[in-house]
Amino acid sequence: MAREIGATIREFQRADLPALKALVHKTIATCYPGHYGMEAVRFFLDYHNEEAILQDAQKGRTVILDKAGRILGTGTLVEDEIKRVFVDPTFQKQGFGRSIMQQLEEAATWQGTVIVKLDASLPSKAFYDRLGYITLGPAFLPVGNDRRLDFFKMQKTL
Repeated sequence: MAREIGATIREFQRADLPALKALVHKTIATCYPGHYGMEAVRFFLDYHNEEAILQDAQKGRTVILDKAGRILGTGTLVEDEIKRVFVDPTFQKQGFGRSIMQQLEEAATWQGTVIVKLDASLPSKAFYDRLGYITLGPAFLPVGNDRRLDFFKMQKTL
């Protein structure tokens, strides 16, 4: 699907860092407030900082969905964990997330991983369900004055 509109999936480059962070933060700011309180949204924004993005890219494999130099999506595989899968809200529900996940799952298979894990936010759980991920259970993190950030532990056998 990504190639049908002239988008390609490529490897992350250090020069992508500012645009990748902007994409992640735009997606969080657009998609998360309907599911989470502001404390949780702020947690997500702080968690997905440039240092964390770069550190995960160095430890694993980060892919970029690129169309004419514009980053439309991203995802990262670190060991057996898929992290930071985001697609620009304008381009969601067009198969781009599925394309990114296929790339990451293929990379996991290539490195010998049999089971991949991920933490699914409330707005992304249905997406991962459709891709065949199994919910291991709910989880949460405390994020301020008696507030919590709910998510799901999920996995898939490749």
